[in-house]
Amino acid sequence: MVGALAIAGAVVADPALAQDADAQAATREAPAKDKVELVEVVGRQTEGELAVDLGQYGNKVQIIDSAQIEAGGFTNIAEAVQGLVRGANIGYSPDEGEYTLRLDGGGDRDTLVLLDGIPLFDRGPALETIWGATIVDVHMIERIEVYRGGQSLYFGSNGGIGVINLITKQPDGSEKGDFGVSYGDFNTRELWGNVSFPIGASGHHSLMLYGSSKSTDSPRIFNPADFVDNIARAGAIHEYPLNRNNLGLKYLWAIDDTSELRVNAQYAQIEFRDAFPHTTVYAPNTTQYPMVDASFRKSWSDSWETEAEVYYTNPQLFNTELYPVVCEIEAGCVDANDPGNTVPYGQWTGAVEPYRNQGFEDIKGGYEELTASVRNRIYFGNALQMVLGMQSVNYRNDSDPVFPIDNDVASINGVYVDLRPTLPFSPSTSISLAGRIDFSDSFDSKTIYKFGVRQPFAGSFYARVNGGTSYSLPRTNELYANTETFVGNPNLEPEETETYNYGIGFDGDVGGRRLQAEIGGFRTDITDRIRNTTALEPNTPYNDPAVTEIRGITADIEYAINDNWSGSLSYTQVDATPENSDLQIDQQAEYFLIGNLTYRSSDDRYHFNLLPRLQGPEWASGGGLRFNYGDYFLLNATMGYWAGEERQHRFQLRVVNVLDEDYAERGGIGDQRYGEAYITGQITRDDPEYRFPYVFEGKPRSFFVQYSYRY
Repeated sequence: MVGALAIAGAVVADPALAQDADAQAATREAPAKDKVELVEVVGRQTEGELAVDLGQYGNKVQIIDSAQIEAGGFTNIAEAVQGLVRGANIGYSPDEGEYTLRLDGGGDRDTLVLLDGIPLFDRGPALETIWGATIVDVHMIERIEVYRGGQSLYFGSNGGIGVINLITKQPDGSEKGDFGVSYGDFNTRELWGNVSFPIGASGHHSLMLYGSSKSTDSPRIFNPADFVDNIARAGAIHEYPLNRNNLGLKYLWAIDDTSELRVNAQYAQIEFRDAFPHTTVYAPNTTQYPMVDASFRKSWSDSWETEAEVYYTNPQLFNTELYPVVCEIEAGCVDANDPGNTVPYGQWTGAVEPYRNQGFEDIKGGYEELTASVRNRIYFGNALQMVLGMQSVNYRNDSDPVFPIDNDVASINGVYVDLRPTLPFSPSTSISLAGRIDFSDSFDSKTIYKFGVRQPFAGSFYARVNGGTSYSLPRTNELYANTETFVGNPNLEPEETETYNYGIGFDGDVGGRRLQAEIGGFRTDITDRIRNTTALEPNTPYNDPAVTEIRGITADIEYAINDNWSGSLSYTQVDATPENSDLQIDQQAEYFLIGNLTYRSSDDRYHFNLLPRLQGPEWASGGGLRFNYGDYFLLNATMGYWAGEERQHRFQLRVVNVLDEDYAERGGIGDQRYGEAYITGQITRDDPEYRFPYVFEGKPRSFFVQYSYRY
């Protein structure tokens, strides 16, 4: 199946490998308050544990642990990221089943989302976009690692503005389990579980079995008043059910105190509909997403460590799109459902037709990706630390032969080095100077650089800065697709990204309580940004000659108020405009403020979590029309009670949109191509009535109850 693919690789070894079994067990058993601090220390301060640029080398890093995720009671990973991740804004609509996770003004192409180090970036097969993040089971997430600023040096292309790495729960040689059920509005049902156990008395071998199932009718996505008349007549106003299921197996071999091997195999499937108010009547999607990955870690000595990883993915999408057949004969047309009846000119005939190659046949779009990486960390006494790595990424189209996209393998092979010297005159200064060269058959070699500096000062104050370059490749369908409405552009060039991220802050104790605060910013330039035309037939992608300038301000504070209360507040302002323009680019909020107020009783029984989000203007445009669908305040809350001697029985009530705010998760521009007025010539494409705005509605006030048990 992938015999032609070379060994390939991108990514970061599973950070769980960096912790020994005792540390993992201590983290798991500690109360939530202590666990947050431990994960912060492991994730941000301990040198030699993670082969990535972390906070001590000038990067803006956030670690969100399982206790914080669980406190929110989220039903999908997009809700967790939107509520907890600083600088994050969700692209598209989680309730519809399509979404991407974005950082600091970035888009789908330059915020890289990883699942245990495996990129969920869509390589661009035929049919439709494969929404990789939608397959993630939020109940399996052990922590979320967020790296803001350019991160392509270690993680590969498409990390030019940031990386969100979703780390799942792992076997560790102990016997443990976690099971849960939930039910809520829109007939939302969930069932999940995982169980880990050792094989043999020694505990060197252990397994984890895990799986989950979610089904929901989903809330109303579109206002019925927004539907084009013939689209509505054909039955497009209906529910938007969504189902997600996954099943997996993990294996750990703790070979000795210095080495271990991990293997994971999982399969996920998501089903949803995405009919739109101006085009499709019925559009079911099924995504099938198998993954296999293995990682090996070895500490050869106190001065030399090796990490290696390989993974294979083969996501496939089956997509049906049905469109109305409209009468274009002035004398009228035969009713498809009643031959004795005549349908008036310009109205729906009662028939539907599939988009080319998107009927009810099992015609798939997909791709294969095989990736491998090897990374060595070498210490030269206390004077220098060096990270030396090699990475190979190979992918190819795996769509049905009816689509005019070739199956040639695209290979990217890269080498990189990161030098981290210790200055003899200032040993507390952390410096990282790194470079990478990538080679590929599809483009000229790419050289990128990355640097970072963090300088601590007296009194727990610090200053930091990091910067670097990156690139993002065109997707396969952007190069070679050929349909009635979209044609590829084989002359597309990769996007080029240059970004800088900086801040001054405080991380220490105030009144015996930990306080973290930072004021900073970011500056990003994207050259040759890949965009699509919007008013042509067919449309095509192109490289925008205007540099997209993204400028931002950030301010974050987190404080443990007392033994029971803690809170955080994070503000991000984004000015993202093309050069010589003052118009914000689409789907980028101009600012957002997120908060998190948490209460935990002294006996760790009662829990309360409040998550407010204030979102500024956010725009959608196309065909000369532009509108703001942002400007809203959203408040979510969760209440929980932990019962049992070990707090093993956990009951939660989650309230979404407490204030019942009318808000939109996404905006779109529709047209009247199937409208009666356009078909009959009452309006033309040049008339203002031809195009109209519509929004993807957010959830109204809704309630979800959850029970889980762990041992």
